[in-house]
Amino acid sequence: MAYNITLEGKNLDAAEKLLAQATSVFESCKVNYWLEGGTLLGLYRENRLLPWDDDIDISIHNNQGEKIQTLLSTLKENGFRIRIRTFNNDSDYFKKGDIRMIKIRTKHFFGLFKGKVCLDVFIKYTTHDKTYWKIGDKTKNVPSIFYEAFKTIEFKEKSYQIPKNTEDYLTYRYGEWQTPVKNWDTSKDDKALIPS
Repeated sequence: MAYNITLEGKNLDAAEKLLAQATSVFESCKVNYWLEGGTLLGLYRENRLLPWDDDIDISIHNNQGEKIQTLLSTLKENGFRIRIRTFNNDSDYFKKGDIRMIKIRTKHFFGLFKGKVCLDVFIKYTTHDKTYWKIGDKTKNVPSIFYEAFKTIEFKEKSYQIPKNTEDYLTYRYGEWQTPVKNWDTSKDDKALIPS
């Protein structure tokens, strides 16, 4: 677990609120996003955020240019705490200085404290027929076709974008995704990992 929390009780309420509010800003800035990872899995399989998860995950394509800069400014204007992670080196898939991940949290007590729940935004880079991203020191990829068409899922009276071929995507990433695995580790168990 990256964060020392679970999405239960007040954390669950905060996570649902953060997801709804932040994605509304994405929509107002016309930044295309989709639910990712455990967030997608939980909402699709169980119509809830997984209580053993520790964050919220969404993804965006890197090719949205100025819209991403507008998004970052608008999130800050709307009271969110933003942290941007960039690539430290050039690689086959990424360039030094490009955005790798955006971390979004709420602010509390005049911005002196950050919310416990984090929304991780993974920036996806497409090269030919594969789409790549990086989590920590692990590079992952999936066939680009998974991110070419989307549909919506309803949760708590709001619509969210998800990959159109959701079940194929979940199978590609998780294998037997229909069966809950509470100790699943993204750095070891994800089928999208590129062997190092």
